[in-house]
Amino acid sequence: MPNAEKIKTVEELNQALGKAKSAILANYQGIDAVELTALRAHMKKSSVEFRVIKNTLAREAAKNTDFEAMGDSLKGPISLSLSYEDPVAPARALKEFVKTGPKKEPEVIGGVVGGKVIQPDQVKALADLPSKEVLLSQMLSVMQGPTTNFAGVFSSMLQKLVGTLDAVREKKNSG
Repeated sequence: MPNAEKIKTVEELNQALGKAKSAILANYQGIDAVELTALRAHMKKSSVEFRVIKNTLAREAAKNTDFEAMGDSLKGPISLSLSYEDPVAPARALKEFVKTGPKKEPEVIGGVVGGKVIQPDQVKALADLPSKEVLLSQMLSVMQGPTTNFAGVFSSMLQKLVGTLDAVREKKNSG
């Protein structure tokens, strides 16, 4: 029978899942308390909410959200990493944490991004993506290239026209 604390936890997690852009599930079993605390701090620094929650409560909280499909992945000791702004942030934060060399790495089980379930290999690919700012910068430089080239060609043609008109003027003045 559900108690008031469990109901409150489910409601809070349901609201969090309703606002989240992505969620990554990872098995934290075998990670000692010190490293789990370091993982929590790293995730917080990366603007990612990190929760360890019971599977039954997570399944209940995921109902009527984009994350309902992750219910099948909720087996064993599971941590949930949520991002409310950058959908790639949880995957990238986990990857960065693993680079710090913990004794035991969290095992990525899967996740949900944009309402679509993703597998562990897709989470790793997501973590390897450049940041949003880098992608925007790359896109702008690609878009700016043809414009810059066009401006250069147009300027060159204009200089030739001015040079030709100058030559015609000098020929008329001398002749």
